[in-house]
Amino acid sequence: MSESLPWLDRLAHDLRGPLMPMQTASYLLRRGELDAERQQELFVLIERQTRRLARMIDELSDWTQASRHGLLGARETCELVLLLDNAIGAATAAGKDLPTVADETGEARIDGDPTRLTQLLRILLEFGARARQARVSMRIAGDRVQIDVLDAQANATATEVATLLEQPMAEPFDEGLGLTLLIARAIAEAHGGTLLAEAVADGGLRLRCELPLATVDQPQDR
Repeated sequence: MSESLPWLDRLAHDLRGPLMPMQTASYLLRRGELDAERQQELFVLIERQTRRLARMIDELSDWTQASRHGLLGARETCELVLLLDNAIGAATAAGKDLPTVADETGEARIDGDPTRLTQLLRILLEFGARARQARVSMRIAGDRVQIDVLDAQANATATEVATLLEQPMAEPFDEGLGLTLLIARAIAEAHGGTLLAEAVADGGLRLRCELPLATVDQPQDR
């Protein structure tokens, strides 16, 4: 129990972060002394921080589900290009400026939970968005889809690379709780895939996700 106390302290601190500006905004609005423009600014602030808090709670819920191996819902055969489009749309709607994706997967399909697979792709894209010159590529490698997020200027230490997918991030790239990469790894593994972090030349960092392609039924001889 004592080993989890630092994480619980940080969790309480992070969840409190959105609440403080919301409380201040509510107090100022309740006083009724602000002009219409300033009121509108505070309403926007409250809405933004509410969305951030909701995403933190969803992140915590996903992490607990992943810990119980209960992340996945109904599975189906999914077109990778549609999953990618959905992930890009969701991230863009949230105001993310995403890197360009070099997609060479054609009509590749994956068997899995489409909601979680979209979430996995969105996390990878948003991780790439934190770096100005990150490159994202998708290709077929044997019987798997290989998704790379390469940040050639990351200057990550060996310790940072080793713990990136093992521990909550100390400085989350998405203003969250630092759990999203752990969730992404859990989603990949629940689909029979992998998510690995590795150092590349000159201190760069690459995330590589591999997912099995959907099995194609062969016609039966009659």
